Amino acid sequence: EIVPGSIVITMIRKPAYLLLFLIARTKGFLPTTRKSLPRTSVLYSSLLPDSAYQTILEGRIAVVPNFLSQELVSELRNDAASLYRDGHFSADALAAYGTEQDAKFDPAKDRTVLKLAQWKRNDIGNAKLRHETFGNIMANLRTDLSINLNRPKLDTGKSTTMYGIGSTEISYTRFGPGAYLKRHIDEHHEELKGKRGWEKPTRRSVSWLVYLNEPDWEPREHGGFIRCFQRKISPSSHVGARNNGDLQIGWLRATSQDPIERPVFLDGRRQGNDGICAMYTVPSRDADGSVQYISRNFNPDPVLFLSGGDFFAQRLLIDRPDLAPRFHFLEAPKSAFTDIFGSNKTPSDPYADEDVLDVPPLGGTLVVFDSVSLPHEVLPAYKRERWATSGWYHEDQQEEAFYHHSQQV
Repeated sequence: EIVPGSIVITMIRKPAYLLLFLIARTKGFLPTTRKSLPRTSVLYSSLLPDSAYQTILEGRIAVVPNFLSQELVSELRNDAASLYRDGHFSADALAAYGTEQDAKFDPAKDRTVLKLAQWKRNDIGNAKLRHETFGNIMANLRTDLSINLNRPKLDTGKSTTMYGIGSTEISYTRFGPGAYLKRHIDEHHEELKGKRGWEKPTRRSVSWLVYLNEPDWEPREHGGFIRCFQRKISPSSHVGARNNGDLQIGWLRATSQDPIERPVFLDGRRQGNDGICAMYTVPSRDADGSVQYISRNFNPDPVLFLSGGDFFAQRLLIDRPDLAPRFHFLEAPKSAFTDIFGSNKTPSDPYADEDVLDVPPLGGTLVVFDSVSLPHEVLPAYKRERWATSGWYHEDQQEEAFYHHSQQV
C-alpha cells in the first residue's frame, strides 16, 4: 500500500500523462486499485490528504480547504455571475426560502443552477475555463477517487463519455439570500425509485462541491453552511455501494451487545417465487464477499417504502426479532404531509445516532462525500449570494439483465 505523501509526483495532473495512464490502466497494464499499486510507483500520487478517502468510505464528508487557488476561484465566480446576469441559470424547484406557507416567489432569492446543457455550450461565458482548466482538474480528481476509493467504474464507461466534461454532472449554483435546501441524500437504490430507477445508464456515486465565494465571506454573519448528518459510530464496512452494484438502503443501529453500525444493502437479484429482493449486511471490511441476509425475499414496491418506511420493514421484512428494531432506512420517507406539518424543515435536528457537522462555504474549499449514504442540507445564506460549482461522479448502472422483474412493472 502506498504511503500518501511519500512520493510527490505531478506528472499525472498533466492531461497528456494522465491520458497515457488511463490507457495503460484500461488495457490491463496497470493495477486499478490503490492497494495493488507498488510503494515506489512513479505513475500515481494522491491528490487529497490520505484521511479524506477513509472519511468518504465511512459515509462522512471530506473537507479540503484551498483545493483551488483564489485566482481560479475568482475567475470561476466571475464566469458564473456573468452567465447568471445573462439569463442562463434556471430556478431549482428543490430549494426554498422564507417560510414555507407565506413566501412569495422571488427568483433573486431562490437557488438557481447553470444546468449541464448550458455548462457544455462553447458560445457562452468562459467556456475554455469551464471545460479545459476546471474540467481537467475535476477529471483528474475523478481518476484519483476511482483508485483511492477502489471504485474503478467511476473512471470508465458511459459515466465518463455521455454527460459532462470532467464530471458526469457539473454545474454552477447560486443561492440567493435566504435560500436553503432541505435534508436529503443524493442517490437512492434503483428499487426505491420504481421502474424509473432503471431508465438511466448511470447512477450517482460521489458528490462534490467547490465553493466560489469571496475571500471576505464570514460564516457567522453570512451563513450558507452545508450541514451533514454523520453516524456517531464508525460502520462495520464501507458504505454506499458494493462492487457488485448493490446499493445501501439503511442501517442496523449499534447496541450494547453489538456496538457497531452495520450498513444494510439491497440485493435485487434473488431467485425464487417469493421475490427478487433481500436485505443484507457485510460482517466486516475484510469479509471477502461474505454477507449475512437479514430479510426474507420480497418483491419491491416504492409505495410500501413511502407509506410504511421503517415500520413496514421492521415488522414485515426483517427475519430476526433481535435485528428488526435496529433497522432504519437511510432517510425517512418524505411527503407533502411531512412538509406541511414541519417534520422536514431546515435547519434539521440530528437523530440520536447522528452527529452534525456544519461546513462553512469558504472560497476554494472542496467537499466530497458518498452520494448514497450521507444525509445533508444547505442552511440559508444571509445578506449576499452564495456561489459554488458542484456535481456528481457517476458509475454505470447495474446490467439490465439483473433486473428480473423488468417485464412485470
